[in-house]
Amino acid sequence: MDVKKSMGTALAAAVMATGTLVGASPASAAAGCSGAGPRVTDYAGTTWNTTYCYNYQSGDVGRGSNSAYLKTGYLYAGTNWFACQKRIPDWENPAVGNARNNWWLWTQGDEAVQYGGWGWFPATKVSGGNNYEPVPGLPLCPA
Repeated sequence: MDVKKSMGTALAAAVMATGTLVGASPASAAAGCSGAGPRVTDYAGTTWNTTYCYNYQSGDVGRGSNSAYLKTGYLYAGTNWFACQKRIPDWENPAVGNARNNWWLWTQGDEAVQYGGWGWFPATKVSGGNNYEPVPGLPLCPA
């Protein structure tokens, strides 16, 4: 998983140097996700095409719901790849400033606790989008 972190950090530095992607908080969020990431296979054997997104805050990756949350990993802030996103109506993201959401992004954490670190990351910590809307540029997860 150090490879993922190294790739994300290098891409974040390149993006900031070129000015192509701006954003360090919800108030200055960029347009969303863009750029093809690596093709990856999750803990269940599903293979995904991924897209790079900038998450301006580190945070837990997990599974479950507000009442039964299971931490599966931890994702560092930076430009990271995500497979897809899904609205989970009864699972509210952690609030970040005025940002509120119930959209979650499927990814693998830089640190794994269980399930290989695979789980959902909150949209409130990712640049782009509005409250209770998907992050632009990232595909929806299959049903």
